[in-house]
Amino acid sequence: MDTLAHAIYGATLFSRTGLAGGGRGPVNAQGRRIALDWTFWTALGLGLLPDIASIGIYFTNSALNGEGISFHALPAYVFVLYKLTHSLVVAFIGLGLIRLFWKPLLLPALAWPFHICLDIFTHSLGRFQTPFLYPLSDLAFNGISWWMHPWFIRAYWGLLLLIWLGIVMARRRYTSKAKC
Repeated sequence: MDTLAHAIYGATLFSRTGLAGGGRGPVNAQGRRIALDWTFWTALGLGLLPDIASIGIYFTNSALNGEGISFHALPAYVFVLYKLTHSLVVAFIGLGLIRLFWKPLLLPALAWPFHICLDIFTHSLGRFQTPFLYPLSDLAFNGISWWMHPWFIRAYWGLLLLIWLGIVMARRRYTSKAKC
């Protein structure tokens, strides 16, 4: 799945603005809607984390140094970072630390393991397979190569649109009932 879709799915499912916000969405202690929801931006960022903290570092470095960007000339450190950031083992250790030190971050942090779960089934075996049990194992599932199937790309973006339409409709229904 493409990186932007991971970010938006993370924000959609694991923020108070999205599904996790319930019927009313983000509200403050006085019951008023919050204009800027930090959980939205945090979940969006943590949905990006596995790709940004691996391939993104190489791409940023190459762009800043005026070098060409190529998927065929990736240095070895990219694959080490990719394995670490795409590991459910590492993600759950991270979630445990978040739970221990800052509980409010736990909900948006679920975007990270969700990204990994999506990649397990949307990456085939090869350079970017998802070693979801790393460092315990290099086991990977032979999923669909999403970039080779335009219908699949349209399907996951269409599903995202349907989820947001559902959220908007549910919130409108909730607020109209609350006014009665």
